[in-house]
Amino acid sequence: MIIRDRKQRLEFLDALRGLAAAYVVIYHTILIPNPSLVLPRWARTLAMGGYTGVTLFFMVSAFSLYFTMPLRLRESHPTRAFYLHRFFRIAPLFYVLLIASLIRDIVRFDVTHSKFDIASSVLFLFNLVPGRETGIVWAGWTVGVEVLFYAVFPLVYRRVRSAADAVTFGVIAVLAWNVIQSALVYLAVPEPLRASIGQWSVFRHLPIFAAGILTYRIYTSMDPAKIDNGQYVDIGNALLVSGFLCYVALLEGWLPNVFGDLYYWQGLAYAGMFVGLGLSPWRLVVNRATRYLGKISYSLYLNHPTVVLILTPAYRWLYGHTPYATVSLLASVGLTFAVTVPLSILTYRLIEAPGIALGKSLGARWQAKSGAYGLESRPELPN
Repeated sequence: MIIRDRKQRLEFLDALRGLAAAYVVIYHTILIPNPSLVLPRWARTLAMGGYTGVTLFFMVSAFSLYFTMPLRLRESHPTRAFYLHRFFRIAPLFYVLLIASLIRDIVRFDVTHSKFDIASSVLFLFNLVPGRETGIVWAGWTVGVEVLFYAVFPLVYRRVRSAADAVTFGVIAVLAWNVIQSALVYLAVPEPLRASIGQWSVFRHLPIFAAGILTYRIYTSMDPAKIDNGQYVDIGNALLVSGFLCYVALLEGWLPNVFGDLYYWQGLAYAGMFVGLGLSPWRLVVNRATRYLGKISYSLYLNHPTVVLILTPAYRWLYGHTPYATVSLLASVGLTFAVTVPLSILTYRLIEAPGIALGKSLGARWQAKSGAYGLESRPELPN
């Protein structure tokens, strides 16, 4: 089925980015202070599930890459255009925060990093270094995973062309990850190293990207006119509720470990909510605020850990002067956003946006140069 123009933004996609970033920020506001912030009973289950915001990030990333790839295919060198766009989308902010992290670690913790660790971060290869998968930039481990997925994405896009292909890709990725884990045990890899690989390795997260591709295939199989006219609202509502119930069941420990890793239930739960929100964009979820958070989500995500560290004494003060844990928690989370959002707006405008513009400018120049030499537009990948 023909889908809408890729130049048109999907508002629910921006909202999901923003909500994913906000969920992780809330989680780290609670977890980073040592000891962690005290939670009221009502908030414990959902608040401590904030780490799953990263899962949603990965799925949104896979969906977005598929959604925008046709734009790259219109250029004379699609693969080069894809990598150029991706690099200038993530590298400028990451490199600035890498420098800031090196300075922070020296000043605050009296810690220096080896040339090898710095080089692996500059080259975005740290996820491939056992025991060093988290990199130097706090929360930047996800960037290491994303970049490796970008590296193979043109091949994935060429091969995974349908919902059935996405399911097959996911099943193969799950089986491969279980084989890798078994091999680590057989090879007697030390437990700390095995645990590090088991949590951060890109191979663990590939099935989640497959879930994101599946959501794209399901969503784009729908008639866009019917989506716009609200004819799929009931289906969307059912998927939203079902996905949320599956997510709660996962957090409560009610689901069986049928994949070898309970982590993959997150992909299924979020897939339901993801597609459901696309078909029925609840205003409570998809609105101007969440869409704007989506716009600055990359800055919000990478900026917040250091902000939380700096604000920890303020959280302690709030908890010491407020008799109710609910009030203390909400005030602490509110303070985190009050500082992190303006900072992220600043880094988006001063670093991210110019980087994106530079990437587009270089791409346009190369495109014009190719035209000047009489090269015809021949996509390297099938449309």
